[in-house]
Amino acid sequence: LVDENLGVLFSLGTGNDDDTLDIDANEQNRLIKISLDALSESRGGRVALPSDHPASKLLPEAATRCILVQKVNGFEGSSSRGCMIIGSDKLLPSFTKNDLRWIGQLADYNNMLGGK
Repeated sequence: LVDENLGVLFSLGTGNDDDTLDIDANEQNRLIKISLDALSESRGGRVALPSDHPASKLLPEAATRCILVQKVNGFEGSSSRGCMIIGSDKLLPSFTKNDLRWIGQLADYNNMLGGK
């Protein structure tokens, strides 16, 4: 869970890949902005990114085969944008319709709790 003004708010990993911890705050914010810019071109609030997209640097290497970016409300005023960056070792076609629906519901829940 990231916010363009606040950076990484929450991260949950699946392995011992700590390379993402080596990225300084300025680089994290740059990668978050690139992710949000890619998302801004989506009508549905979700976009799949290729594994070589710069956003992959925010994820453990084992979870970069498929990268989904889901829009959430920002946390710092009306000018703030936020998103969930979800990485997987599986390709997009392996996600079921219910998986994608659950991601949208999680974003709605996030918006209800803390978003604007």
